[in-house]
Amino acid sequence: MMRRHAPGHVSAVRQAVFDRLTPQQQKALGEIMRIVAEGLQPREAGADLPWLR
Repeated sequence: MMRRHAPGHVSAVRQAVFDRLTPQQQKALGEIMRIVAEGLQPREAGADLPWLR
């Protein structure tokens, strides 16, 4: 979707962010982002988070 709607975006982000990281840093970033993403979509029913209101 990003490639279709924003040509060059994927390449620009890759160059600006991911190409500057070592493989170990990329792995750590992936692990961190997984934790953040899980917190944005809680498993508990009725979680009181502002973006779910």
